[in-house]
Amino acid sequence: MIFGDKWVPRDTFEPVVVGREEDAYLVTEELYELHNNRKQLKGQLSSTYYRLTIPFAPHMFGSGKTTFCINYLELIRRLSETSLSSFASDSSKKAFLDRLKDSAFLYVDLRELGRTDPEERSLKWVLFYLLYNSACLRSGFEEPDPEECFEIFKLRTDMLIEKIREVLNMRTDQFLLVVFDEVGVLGARERFFDLEVSDEGKVFPYNDFFRILWELCLEDNLFVIVVGKSKGLRIKNSVAFGPRVLLHFISLSPLSSSNIVEFLEKSTLKGQVQYRVCDILCSSSFSVYELAEALLECTGGVPGLLTRSVNMLLNYVQTRGQPFMLKEECLSCMKEDDFQRICAEPFIQYISTSDEDKKSEFGILLMMALYHIPFEVYDELNSESYLFDAINEMGLYRYPIDQDTFQVLIPKVFVGNFEYLSSLSLLEKILLGSLKLEPVDCFFSSKCRVFEGIVAIRLILMLSSKVRNEFRELLCQLSAIFKEMKLPIREPSPLDYMRSVGVSESRSESNKKRKTYGSNEWNKIIQEALYFDKVYIPVETNSHSPDIMFKLQSPIESKVLIVGVACKGRWNSERVGWSDIVEEAKKFLVPIHDQVLSNAPDKNHCMLIVVSTKLAFNVSRELGDQSRCYSSGMSIESESFTIPSNCELVILCERDVEMLIDKEILNGLEKAFSSTDRPFLKNFGLDLLKRVRHSLLSWQ
Repeated sequence: MIFGDKWVPRDTFEPVVVGREEDAYLVTEELYELHNNRKQLKGQLSSTYYRLTIPFAPHMFGSGKTTFCINYLELIRRLSETSLSSFASDSSKKAFLDRLKDSAFLYVDLRELGRTDPEERSLKWVLFYLLYNSACLRSGFEEPDPEECFEIFKLRTDMLIEKIREVLNMRTDQFLLVVFDEVGVLGARERFFDLEVSDEGKVFPYNDFFRILWELCLEDNLFVIVVGKSKGLRIKNSVAFGPRVLLHFISLSPLSSSNIVEFLEKSTLKGQVQYRVCDILCSSSFSVYELAEALLECTGGVPGLLTRSVNMLLNYVQTRGQPFMLKEECLSCMKEDDFQRICAEPFIQYISTSDEDKKSEFGILLMMALYHIPFEVYDELNSESYLFDAINEMGLYRYPIDQDTFQVLIPKVFVGNFEYLSSLSLLEKILLGSLKLEPVDCFFSSKCRVFEGIVAIRLILMLSSKVRNEFRELLCQLSAIFKEMKLPIREPSPLDYMRSVGVSESRSESNKKRKTYGSNEWNKIIQEALYFDKVYIPVETNSHSPDIMFKLQSPIESKVLIVGVACKGRWNSERVGWSDIVEEAKKFLVPIHDQVLSNAPDKNHCMLIVVSTKLAFNVSRELGDQSRCYSSGMSIESESFTIPSNCELVILCERDVEMLIDKEILNGLEKAFSSTDRPFLKNFGLDLLKRVRHSLLSWQ
């Protein structure tokens, strides 16, 4: 393939707006709330519960904010009989929706903010002028003279709206919808204006901005939407109108595979409107659905990335003069480093130039994305807009679970570029490598996944570290095989990435009846582990043994140690007995010995480490509060099981588990996971996340 300038994306097609049903519904609901309670806003009713609602969508660039707002009226006209039909089931809401569809529309780009004579330092005057200028240009008039405008308006909101209605030739009862885009520029241009100063001598430009919007919303039949890359919830929390203003954060959802199919089938080439995009990209042998899945995996459904990716594919098709005949051809094209680098360039600038504090935030966001840990918009974590700002500023994406709850989404096209930043730590590279490998919806999805992921990373970092540590010395004391490995292992770290392993068989509900892998599956998994440095974690929780598997290789001799980790007793009421531990050993050690170790007894060895946070009392008594190792040929008489040759079973007592995962982290995880299998960040806690990250970094 030929790259370089041919990969630079050119805007060769007109994408359609798709997948915005929920977003359109939410915005319409908030606008109706303003319409229905405007008398309370004006003080004409005595209710103290009403708050001015302004739909507000701060988000990353490329998420589709501007496109959504510009097309909002068209969207509600299109969706009024489908997605908005339930909204319009109430007669008053239906009447509102009918009037809203007939609204006049004004778009104001706040990037045009600047000093405007004669009141050059008045933010209110500049906003008034931009509004009126937008109305004039929309009606085909020339740009108005600022001094004449000032003489007419005198900063009176009612005069401004009256003049706008006159210029737009609006009916007296017709709605006016105003969109203020790119509100984030206020933070960079506050020096241009005389703004209100707090008692502490601080200036909050968004306070002034939303006070002006509050005045605008006093006018009948006027509605406002504000969007932009911003400082997130800091805006909400610094707005000083008490109970009078409430900003509703509209989260634009990532596109689904079916959305992308619609996007491809309905978008057309500029200047060649008879050609749909999918006709250009796909031959009859290449399904548009397959292409949609590939684009979804690459972009995470982020509209800006999607549009950029499709443009690049179109440019390549047009350059060579024929469509992709095989899907493999197209997929290999998208996986090329140059393709991904150019596609992601505008989105990764921030993190690549960030200071250490921001990079630590990035590490926490990676953990949240990998473990699928959601967070709530209005919890105490966001009182200082910590994660909200970090996500927006770093160009990441918030995946909405519901109206107030989100997950961090990092599209693979980002991951491939972040991965090569020399300034990132080994931990961040491990997390990125894991995200790059796994589909966004099939890795860690429960409390067990989080615990197993932390155990896996901590183990591999401790075992590969050149720094002396108690845990590695403990294994050397317990295990003859481990001592012979003469760690630390060779560089680079054996953990290039974690990989989930799934099978088609359904899992058993009982821990005591868990299945192991079939012989063909074991053979494939072990052979891969012998040749590649990967950590395997089964996809299904509690379905197979072990929970984690990785390889250690001696730097001096060609000895390979396959390590399995069984995480028993994960904060549930079910105690662990000797029979449970022996069953784990049988499932793992016996098939590996029979299929793999017996073929190369001098080189290949295997160890199962049983990690538990709540061992049964009889196990604790048997261990004598000390970890135990059963080596080749040793028998566990009570269970009639003999350890196969070249194998070992290591059982860690609770005290040594706390050395592996410190007690405070264990206590925090137990608290977070006590109420739900899918922990929310309000239960998980930012302090715990920080502690986990610090713990992992300490061993790299």
